[in-house]
Formats: sequence, structure tokens, C-alpha cells
Amino acid sequence: MSGPLGRRGLLGLFAAGAVTAVASGCSERTVDGPEGNPSTGPASPGAGTSSPSDSTGGTGGESDAGSPPSKDEIVSQYADAHPGEFGLEVSGVRLALPEGCSAAALTFDACDDESGVDEQLLQGLIRREIPATLFVNRRWAQAHPDTMEMIVDEELFAVQNHGDEHRPLSVSGAAAYGVAGTASPAEVFDEIMGNQNFLREEYGVECDFFRSGTAHLDETSAQICRDLGLTPVNFTVNLDDGGTLPPEAVAARVGEISSRDIALGHFNQPGSGTHAGLQEALPQLLEQGLRFVTLQQAC
Repeated sequence: MSGPLGRRGLLGLFAAGAVTAVASGCSERTVDGPEGNPSTGPASPGAGTSSPSDSTGGTGGESDAGSPPSKDEIVSQYADAHPGEFGLEVSGVRLALPEGCSAAALTFDACDDESGVDEQLLQGLIRREIPATLFVNRRWAQAHPDTMEMIVDEELFAVQNHGDEHRPLSVSGAAAYGVAGTASPAEVFDEIMGNQNFLREEYGVECDFFRSGTAHLDETSAQICRDLGLTPVNFTVNLDDGGTLPPEAVAARVGEISSRDIALGHFNQPGSGTHAGLQEALPQLLEQGLRFVTLQQAC
């Protein structure tokens, strides 16, 4: 699962000395330089939100155009590359929607083959006609073919790449929350392109965005991702700490969403408080006029 630290709650955590577990056309914002490693906790989780204005500039609006390089080309190009910073907010990762956008994006991850499907969450979004971006791991997709068919066919949802084996993305084997990361440029390629090819071949989905397992990656892996034609994406608001929070805590975080935010939740934890928290807090945001878009719609 992805599970990160984010905005307003992050400052509170550090102040308290706590370690928390986490796994519309404008111009893009990415991280321009090392932000430090914001977390070192268990396998999925984090707290709160991270300001869209915290880190600006970066590598430009979109991932590089043109035919993606082959695995051999990636291995050759990055054979001696230093990994750079490893974490949630490293250079090259999109954290929020473009400056000037008045909308926000809800994104939800589905992580591995042993997890389930939060049907109430998905149906609640459909009922309210709220767009969402769904990051799907290959193992989860293979375990839930019926749900995959539904979310691919649903016009409100955009399916994106959450990795082949749900591993942190690293050229040096860095781990997050006890989950071992990829250990070489070749493994980075496989983690990205294994699921990219699977989703294309099985469902006709061509992904534009990538979120690594645990949402952790290093700077070199982020650049490899862009070289392969995908934009690595994380978040500004962590809704559910990997699907571990009760409804009232999720509702509080949903209530913090504002324009340009990318919110992270999970739709593979049907027993979590994510659905109930969303249903409690979303109506007020909609009444206030906040508009939701998929990541593609915000480009």
C-alpha cells in the first residue's frame, strides 16, 4: 500500500516527535530539489497534508515525449547513476495540481492480490458523479478481474499504474516501511513497465501516471519513470494512512482538501473508514463549490 506523510499533519507529527505509519489546464508543479526523507515508518501510512506551495518548479509540465527507451537503454544510461534523495517528495515527482487550477484530484490506490475491493467507496463516487484516479497494482488487478472491467469502463474513473509488484522505486534497494525496493535500473524498468504493459495488453489502458508501492522513490528512479513516458505522482493530502483510519479521522482529512490538492486514499480496504469518512465530508466540499478532476483532466 502507499502510505505517506503530508501537509498540515506532517508538521504536527514532527512537533510532537512522533513516527507515524503510512504504504483544468494550467502549469504543473513538481518538486525542484531534495526535500528530505519525510518518513521512516511501517508498511503503509502517514498523516495529514502537505502544502501545494511547499515545493515548486521542477522538471517541467509532462513526462518526456516520444518512444520510450528499451530496458537495455535504461540500464546503459543509468548504470553508474547515484540514486539521489529517496522519499515521498523527491525531485521530479508531481505533488499537486498545476498552479492556478481551481479543482482538486481524488486518487485511490489498490495494492496487492491479498487485499479486497471497497465497492461502497467506488459506488459512492459514481452516485455523486465524482471523478477519481485509480492507481492499480498488477497483482491486485489479476486478483480482481471483474472490478477491473468495471473501473476501466466507468467514464468517471481513470486507471493508472501502481507498479508490478508494489515495491518502492529505487536503483539501490532502498526500503520503505519494511518493504524492499527495486535494486537496480533494470528492476526499476520492470516495476514500471511490467504493469504498464499488462494494463495495455489486458485492458487497453495506456497509463500516463505512476505511483510507486509505498509511494517512495529516489530521484534517479523518478527520472527513469519520466524517460519511460510516465509522470510520477504523490499527494498533498493523505486521507486514510493506508486504509487504517476510522471514519471520523478520514472525514477530518477530507475536509482539508482545497484547490490544487491531490488526495491519496485506498479502495482496496473495504473494512476501513475511508468510504464512510468520504461520504461524511464530501457533501460540504461540493456545496462549497470545490470541483474534482482526474489527473489527466488537470493537465
